[in-house]
Amino acid sequence: MLINQRRIRLSSIVTGITILWLCLCLLQQEVNANPADGGDIMQQRQNSPVLLRKRQETQPAESSQVQPQPTPTQSNNVNTAPQATATSGSGAPVASGSAGAGGNNTDPLAGLPTSASFGNSIYPGAATFATPKPSGSVSPLYRIDPKENITFAWAFTNLRVQPANLTLAALGPNSVTYTISAMAGAATSAVWHLSDIPTNSPALMNGYYQIQLYDQRGVSAFPAPGWLSPLTTLSIAFYTGEVYTDSTATIGDACPTCFYDGAIALGSAFGLACITSALFIYNLIY
Repeated sequence: MLINQRRIRLSSIVTGITILWLCLCLLQQEVNANPADGGDIMQQRQNSPVLLRKRQETQPAESSQVQPQPTPTQSNNVNTAPQATATSGSGAPVASGSAGAGGNNTDPLAGLPTSASFGNSIYPGAATFATPKPSGSVSPLYRIDPKENITFAWAFTNLRVQPANLTLAALGPNSVTYTISAMAGAATSAVWHLSDIPTNSPALMNGYYQIQLYDQRGVSAFPAPGWLSPLTTLSIAFYTGEVYTDSTATIGDACPTCFYDGAIALGSAFGLACITSALFIYNLIY
């Protein structure tokens, strides 16, 4: 009789411990679902555009979000240059507000002929971009935004013939060429206003864009002594930024580990309850 009483007391104690453990597990689950923890998650969401930009600075082309592309109506050439309002001495159009001849009013190509022939001892003329410049193997990265303006600046070397005009263009991953600016032959800078892209033309998409600078002979002109060789060595990258919105979802929906933690707590409580029930039944039988 005394042994049975001790067994009943032991079973009562074990049952009480089990009930206490279940209460603690439920309390822990409530704490995990406390909205006060949402500050860290909201902070992570606010930082998500910055993290996205850092990732895309190293792999901008891997972004899977691509804007829908309208079907081109005529060709794969899109003119985004402002309308010409003046002409140079050679008759080439000068894009208003998009191109310049450098930091001063002097013409760096003054005195050069507009046409000439030289022997093979003369190197072909060249241009090099001063702005923008890639950082190591990472191309300059820009956001697809109508408010975005991209400034290009370049310098000439070994040039013996002054170009009649210059064209700055961008060849996109969708094989569409965007004309950035049509300039006089002495221009050394231009600005690409993304807002100038016509709405009925193919929109910019994520990926790399080859920047092309060439004279009146075209981008495929063969290098000739003293003449400007087409410049196609610069690439820039575009990405689509994510717009931050204040989510009305619950913290549980935004916390990928809350369900996992809750499952562990419930599993532990269920296992302990099974062991306690088995002990209680054993004491009753034996």
